[in-house]
Amino acid sequence: MIWSRRDFVAAGAAATIAGAVPPAAAAAPGIPEKSALTLGLASYGSNFLPVYVAAARTFKAEGLDVQLIPFRGDAEISQALAGNSIDISLASMNGLINLITSGQPVMGFYAGFDQADFSWLAAPSIKTWAQLKNKKVGVATFGSLTDALTRYDLRKHGLEPTRDVQIVQGGAAQSDFQALESGRVDAAILSAPYKWRAAAAGFTVLGTQEHDVAPRWPKNLFMAKTDFIKNYPNAIETFLRAYVEAARYTRRNRDASIKILMDQLKFTESDAAGAYDSAVAGMDETGNLPEASMKTFWEVTVQNGDVDKPWPESKYMDRRFVDSFKRWAP
Repeated sequence: MIWSRRDFVAAGAAATIAGAVPPAAAAAPGIPEKSALTLGLASYGSNFLPVYVAAARTFKAEGLDVQLIPFRGDAEISQALAGNSIDISLASMNGLINLITSGQPVMGFYAGFDQADFSWLAAPSIKTWAQLKNKKVGVATFGSLTDALTRYDLRKHGLEPTRDVQIVQGGAAQSDFQALESGRVDAAILSAPYKWRAAAAGFTVLGTQEHDVAPRWPKNLFMAKTDFIKNYPNAIETFLRAYVEAARYTRRNRDASIKILMDQLKFTESDAAGAYDSAVAGMDETGNLPEASMKTFWEVTVQNGDVDKPWPESKYMDRRFVDSFKRWAP
């Protein structure tokens, strides 16, 4: 049965009332405790390319039935994960931090989506950050990665969010792009392919995440309830083995991977090719966080008020699968 996103959010609310999923029965070493998994995606983005490849090629080869469920940002997918209506979430570090600070027993367990691929585009009449004063800037949702990055870069350029600039929620990147095109916002943070389309249409590129913030970024990671990680370690290892196989296939097979992007996201071939190059440049199949960028990440996160000081990795990351990579990886 194929569930809609609304079904999963509703089920999550019901599951929160009913309680957590029961523990899995013990499985033999290396044998998945369950083969049917639900994987939530915070959006449909090109940086999730190896997951789309896994869905097309490697999950089934590893004996898994993985259902991909796209959501509209961190807030919605967080509700689904908190309510046990998805098994695994692929969302932002900011989403993970917000779940933990709200008391949810959730941990990240595998990273490696290190794309610093956002750009800030503004109306053609706006040429500098200073000209955004008293203007509207679009982000995906409040508390999301796009929100945190935008507030950080506004402050970097002498503008105080909410006082000098109105932050507006737009939803998915396509919606933010449409809001920019129609003039409902004066600037927006955009990902591929909309950042390219906006630039080609004459909108001003005010800055890029790669140059204004950091060249690599802990953009997304896999996370799950702590009980799920404890009860289904073999299933997670099998899931990650299929993911790593897909990541390697993606690197070796550019044309086939571009075709998968075109099928999944309805990109043109040109947009898909650019998105492929960006996604692959930020992939780390070993699942580690980009150590060189973590200081900046915590600066952004503290400045945004999500935390009062940097967290030790042990507070948000279960490293058992990253540390055992050489044992289970293909």
